[in-house]
Amino acid sequence: MRLLNCHTKKLEEFVGAAIPRYAILSHAWEDDEVLFHDITLDNVNYKAKGGWHKIEKSCEQALRDGLDYVWADTICIDKSSSAELSEAINSMFKWYRSSAVCYAYLYDLPERGLEQSRWFTRGWTLQEMIAPRELWFYDRHWVVQGSKSTLLDKLQEITGVDTTALRGGNLRFFSVARKMSWASKRQTTREEDIAYCLLGIFDISMPLLYGEGSKAFIRLQEEIIKEYDDESLFAWRSNALGHSSGLLALSPAAFSFSANMIPCLTRGPMLTGPIAVTSRGIQLEVPVEQFDAAGAVYLVRLNCRPVSFEWVKYTRVGIIVVPVAKIHGYPSTESTYGRIHPDRLHVFSSSPDLPLQTVFLLKENHLQNFDLVADDVFLVRSMPRWPQGRSYRLAFALPSEAWEENNATFRRPKADNDDRPFVLVFRRDSPDNTFHDHFIIALGGKRTAFQPNDGVLGGRIWCNATFRRVDNTESLDFDREVQSLRRDNITVEVEGAGIILKCLVQPHVVSGQRVFSADLLVKSADGSSRNSF
Repeated sequence: MRLLNCHTKKLEEFVGAAIPRYAILSHAWEDDEVLFHDITLDNVNYKAKGGWHKIEKSCEQALRDGLDYVWADTICIDKSSSAELSEAINSMFKWYRSSAVCYAYLYDLPERGLEQSRWFTRGWTLQEMIAPRELWFYDRHWVVQGSKSTLLDKLQEITGVDTTALRGGNLRFFSVARKMSWASKRQTTREEDIAYCLLGIFDISMPLLYGEGSKAFIRLQEEIIKEYDDESLFAWRSNALGHSSGLLALSPAAFSFSANMIPCLTRGPMLTGPIAVTSRGIQLEVPVEQFDAAGAVYLVRLNCRPVSFEWVKYTRVGIIVVPVAKIHGYPSTESTYGRIHPDRLHVFSSSPDLPLQTVFLLKENHLQNFDLVADDVFLVRSMPRWPQGRSYRLAFALPSEAWEENNATFRRPKADNDDRPFVLVFRRDSPDNTFHDHFIIALGGKRTAFQPNDGVLGGRIWCNATFRRVDNTESLDFDREVQSLRRDNITVEVEGAGIILKCLVQPHVVSGQRVFSADLLVKSADGSSRNSF
């Protein structure tokens, strides 16, 4: 641990039992901060920087408090070393808890009231408020505003953090959802830090991977699952995710309304099985019940409940899900679900009892731009690779409004109740433009094939293809051509102009979610192939 000597203003390093008593600074970063390399490089006049004021005042206060050393994140961490930064962030809560005293510097006081200070909006200052046993608040002129103990009720009112936690109580007594709610209105400059600033709150250690964005918060939740048997982690709501989502939240903001969620750990009919993170999603052993008359939507009963004045015995909360993939080869009792309506938590009575089921819930919605719950999706997984010198171009994708070229997908809302096939037309013009060759491929499915409660292999999808040579493309009636095709093949071959085109359609699981895919393969009629799959 690196500390600033209050007498010499030099940095010194200590390890283990040799670490002296020290004061620690908490602050919201400003412009012109004094940094580690400013202190260590003799040619830098760091005392002229705006950030030196709070460092100097911290040293003066520490000396008055009988302490010779101060720690501040701006100067005591070499942030150019990723290893040192990772160690420091994973140790931060412990360092604040072990300090003799913490000085919270609120640079926007006295111009603002205490509750309006930016210090209360920053992610890192949450643990810096909770961890220290003694904490004093100072304004920009270093005038004391009070201590944590004298402002206890005010701090709870401003931050929502329980006074028991502020007094140094064991944080394991608070549910995961409640601790997440403490950070729900806080921000960090870097997206990853909203996860890293909570490591100490949850007593979690994990590597830092700057650049991973919101995945840092996903990783934090995965680590929490390993350490906590607490399903309140899944009792969050968000209006920002659209119709479907993963089981895990994207940020603490989703827990804004979850402070009253607590796990139900008493043994009884609602006791659920262990939670595990797998490649198929989050594995749960939970009661699952049908939620709609059609049997397409289900309720996963969570082993947690809200605490409120109106609390009713046996009340629990659940999340609404739909099956997104039932994969061939796995027991029929094991299904993969995706959460829908992430803006809702369903409150219900745990009676009657239901048996536990092993289910997998997608931890993230990797296909966020594709609402596979609301849309029929057909992915053209492989486009034809035409023989050299005989290339065709994609002339039409019909209906055009359903085609998305960037992802080579057709999609349309299930609510449209539209059974028209999707059509691809590949065209090649003769050198003298006297005739035009067309491969016409139709892709479709019986309506039941797209219903979310069907198994992946339970639906009926089909494909067909034909070849046409015409003098004028405008003379082709694509609707009539497609209507004449049979609709019961999952693979078909068609030959034209010395080329054989083969189409295969099958259900496909992408990031745990079901889509239907088509592979278009070609070879010369003489046997040479440009495709392998």
